[in-house]
Amino acid sequence: MTINPDSIVIIGDSHIGLSAGDETRMINWLERLRLFHPKSLYLNGDVFHYFIGEKSFMTDSVRNFFAKLRELRDGGTAIHYVEGNRDFFLDGSLAEDSVSTISLESHITAGARRYVVVHGDMINDRDLPYRFWRRASKNPVTRLGVKLIPGPLARRFVNQVEKKLARSNFKHKTRLPIELMKAYGEKRRADGFDVVVFGHFHHKTLLQAEGSTVAILPPWFESGEAMVIDATTGEFGFEVI
Repeated sequence: MTINPDSIVIIGDSHIGLSAGDETRMINWLERLRLFHPKSLYLNGDVFHYFIGEKSFMTDSVRNFFAKLRELRDGGTAIHYVEGNRDFFLDGSLAEDSVSTISLESHITAGARRYVVVHGDMINDRDLPYRFWRRASKNPVTRLGVKLIPGPLARRFVNQVEKKLARSNFKHKTRLPIELMKAYGEKRRADGFDVVVFGHFHHKTLLQAEGSTVAILPPWFESGEAMVIDATTGEFGFEVI
């Protein structure tokens, strides 16, 4: 599919490292994308191995990436950041200063189609332990505790966790929760959405639910591949940029 100034581009799970230079591949990708002048770019969660939006956790990799995002946004491409499970405290952070919107889900109207972009880690409403962990780790009390961590200790923690996560292959279970995905697609069809766009699962997949399509994004960190939507026709495809 051709990328043009009316194109809407969506990527998921770039998992940028937090050490100096880890951002270079993504910055080069954004620079290539900029040449196409797309209408908008959606980041469907887990942009970094993990992101904590407090100053004491900022690294050069984080700052350089967001500087490039601001450049792209200020050049006319709207940038929408959808929160993933590895994203913490985005509001009021450098991330919020660098993009157009931050949300738990984004809505796109393209031609006659309506898309909902959501990370996907919350589709299993029966996974109570995960939901408890997410609520416990993303609340004002936890954020206050994070704020109180001294800068050097925070950066040491960042380096240690980043190294551990970098050694993992970020592969989810080979058996995707297909039925949960289809059920979610049917649920959102009732809300008026034709296409659900998930990240999170790291397996490029297209599913047909009752009256809707569920698209699982390819993990950007593997190939740099993106979903591209034609804003006029509403059709979508995938491109390595």
